[in-house]
Amino acid sequence: LMSLYWKYLSQNDRIRFAPNLESFLLERIEKSERPSLKSAFFRTFRAVVLSPGGVERLRGIWNEEKTIPGLTFSESDRATTALELALRLPEEAERLLEEQREQMKNPDRKRRLEFVSPALSPDVATRDAFFESLKNPAHREHERWVLEAAQYLHHPLRAADSIRHLRPALDLLEEIRKTGDIFFPKRWLDESFRGHQSKEAVEIIRTFLKEHPDYPARLREKILQSADGLFRAAENVEP
Repeated sequence: LMSLYWKYLSQNDRIRFAPNLESFLLERIEKSERPSLKSAFFRTFRAVVLSPGGVERLRGIWNEEKTIPGLTFSESDRATTALELALRLPEEAERLLEEQREQMKNPDRKRRLEFVSPALSPDVATRDAFFESLKNPAHREHERWVLEAAQYLHHPLRAADSIRHLRPALDLLEEIRKTGDIFFPKRWLDESFRGHQSKEAVEIIRTFLKEHPDYPARLREKILQSADGLFRAAENVEP
């Protein structure tokens, strides 16, 4: 559902479908008896919510004004919810994330939030500086954090701004292969491409491949694999 919603619907269609979709997910959260199902429906709601009413509902859950019987939130759940709210409420992003940091007790989770937060900044220059910092291998030490930050940096709601990072992300790929985990290059591509669906993004990727005819075959295949959904979306989604 999340893939279909963000990859294969236009922003206008998402806005049109959002209220009904959110109502459906909230109903399933309430009616599902198993905690695992409640959690799955909530994570989906949190990831797709767009309507003003839905966002306010999510805020109410995050700040504990509203509760969901039978569903327990970990510190990590609350941090992710704060990140999703910061993306949708840019004018409140700094306050939301600072409040979340102050509430956190686990030092590793707090460091993760601090690392990812610049990717959520409403300030374009801050996001650009964060991306530039990832060119330093030392700043890619915590790969899971890097991938989470890339997910928000390239989120569909930020795609128009982050498209300029696509070519640099591809330029980094060989170094990422040399300095990271064996699975990191593919995941880096997945998060870099996931939020895009434009013909401009397709052209950036195809131009890169055309300019590198002798590019390592395995990396070339990973690029094509990760870009497949983007290519399909660009052909079929009305702007």
